[in-house]
Amino acid sequence: KFHFVVRIKQWYQRRVRGESGAKPHNLSDEEIRWCQSLDEGRVRRWGGMISTPDNVLQGHIRRSLQDSGCPARLLNELMNYSHERKWPGGLNSLEMRQVNRVCYEQYVTRRVPGRQAVVVLYLENQHMDSPFIRNPGMVLIFAHGID
Repeated sequence: KFHFVVRIKQWYQRRVRGESGAKPHNLSDEEIRWCQSLDEGRVRRWGGMISTPDNVLQGHIRRSLQDSGCPARLLNELMNYSHERKWPGGLNSLEMRQVNRVCYEQYVTRRVPGRQAVVVLYLENQHMDSPFIRNPGMVLIFAHGID
């Protein structure tokens, strides 16, 4: 609860100073079209997040993204951010995920076709503070709970 109050205060201070905090995304038109082609995802159980997926699971997600037409450069960057060791500070440990779980409901997500995973794109999540998002985005993999 304390962390949430601090985030609100920081957000307010940035707005008063006129700072948006948002950096421009670095996606090509082709990458943007691909992102928009994915169905919106809905995470029902944030507690089912797999923070340390093994290489086999990451390979399945990579293949699904390739099959959906994900451009190679974006695919490599998204998959680079599919493990907690590369996630931003608000997600990179179990303790931080438990403290910040209420914030995750604000994510705009895109479903990875045929998988219990979502893509969280910076382009659609510039409203999130930096401890919660990576540019150009990240992949979150779940054991269950994705619609």
